[in-house]
Amino acid sequence: MSLRPSARTEVRRNRYKVAVDAEEGRRRREDNMVEIRKNKREESLLKKRREGLLAQQNQQQQLLSATSASDKKLESLPAMVAGVWSDDGNAQLEATTQFRKLLSIERSPPINEVVQSGVVPRFVEFLARDDFPQLQFEAAWALTNIASGTSENTRVVIDHGAVPIFVKLLGSPTDDVREQAVWALGNVAGDSPKCRDLVLSHGALQPLLAQFNEHAKLSMLRNATWTLSNFCRGKPQPAFELTKPALPALERLIHSNDEEVLTD
Repeated sequence: MSLRPSARTEVRRNRYKVAVDAEEGRRRREDNMVEIRKNKREESLLKKRREGLLAQQNQQQQLLSATSASDKKLESLPAMVAGVWSDDGNAQLEATTQFRKLLSIERSPPINEVVQSGVVPRFVEFLARDDFPQLQFEAAWALTNIASGTSENTRVVIDHGAVPIFVKLLGSPTDDVREQAVWALGNVAGDSPKCRDLVLSHGALQPLLAQFNEHAKLSMLRNATWTLSNFCRGKPQPAFELTKPALPALERLIHSNDEEVLTD
């Protein structure tokens, strides 16, 4: 039996509605999957930041359990603080290195306790010690670890004026100092769009792009790519004019054979 024209129209309308509903459902599932992937990527970026800080520790030293190691070091905190504020360069280096190791404990590093001890402004002072690159490096590493904590921890590093000094250190003649400055700026920029824009406003992009050269070590390429990704991500997005100079570097990086570089 054939359907009346009105009935056929109704059937077509119903089929169209089913098709639209199916398409809408598919689109929603895709959007949901994209959101899940984005969330997982956000988590992996933060996780990479924490794991990376641990990975740079001296491999020959077996850490005790995080809690016991932290408690043991905190007992000597007053002596470490005194060393940092000493006028003796060797004492400064030894104490700053101890703080760096304390902040590199795998689980729950005592960032707040270190901040409250009042050594952050001293570490920032050490960043300017071009005559003592080893001290610069240890201070930069300690501040990098502090900036990897909460937004309040990152703000302490910013408020003590570390960002423009880190930008300047991107031109350091010492490879380790340059790489640590890259990492520190990546942690600050990765905290929030506001922090990202602050780092960009200090002119960090061009000296960061200068790290992508034929002499760069793989670790530098990985860290610089990760930091560059933090300069470009977040909502609201940064002004395109601020990040546009990165396009040629990104074009080259997508041809990298390194999975970590490609991921970032």
